[in-house]
Amino acid sequence: LILIVLLCLSVLSWTIILSKWLQFRGTSAENRHFYSVYTRDQPLANLFGLAQKFAASPLARMFEVSFREIGAFKQQIDQAGSGGGTVVRDRLMTNLSRSLERVYNQQHMRLESWLPTLAIVSSASPYIGLFGTVIGIIDSFASIGTTGVTSLAVVAPGISEALVATAAGLMAAIPALIAYNLFRNRLRELDTQMKNFALDVSNRLERLL
Repeated sequence: LILIVLLCLSVLSWTIILSKWLQFRGTSAENRHFYSVYTRDQPLANLFGLAQKFAASPLARMFEVSFREIGAFKQQIDQAGSGGGTVVRDRLMTNLSRSLERVYNQQHMRLESWLPTLAIVSSASPYIGLFGTVIGIIDSFASIGTTGVTSLAVVAPGISEALVATAAGLMAAIPALIAYNLFRNRLRELDTQMKNFALDVSNRLERLL
């Protein structure tokens, strides 16, 4: 039963590892592509149309929200004139900051999904395997007490089978632990990209008003 549990945990962790690897690779590729176009000073309307094609890019989502906020306030700024326009601009930048923060939190949660499961597998699997080993050794010593045979040749097979549970626990835990740390580092890099892009797009849109 313990070996079956460890097998299920291993299959689960490898499924998550492959899924997250594809997700991070796609996200990074789309971020690079969108940002390379963004830095060419394309018209905002063209960038907005392009951003909608990059479904996996957090930067594209942040630009979409920013463009919509600008569109919602642009008419108010023009109607308010120079005096009232300043108030509207200030309110726009406040709303824009909140919207970008909301998108950042949404994208962070999307990228972070299932990573806690990898952490649970990496920390729990060795103890589950050790529990199986302990049960196996207890069973071996119980057999000694029942049969009265203390020869190592008799006890060794049972103990070696019990130690398989420890090995299975480590085999489930090690890939999950490595993947968790790698994905965490990649997530920190993407978080930094999103924060820097939020500042960049805010400055660019503010200059246009």
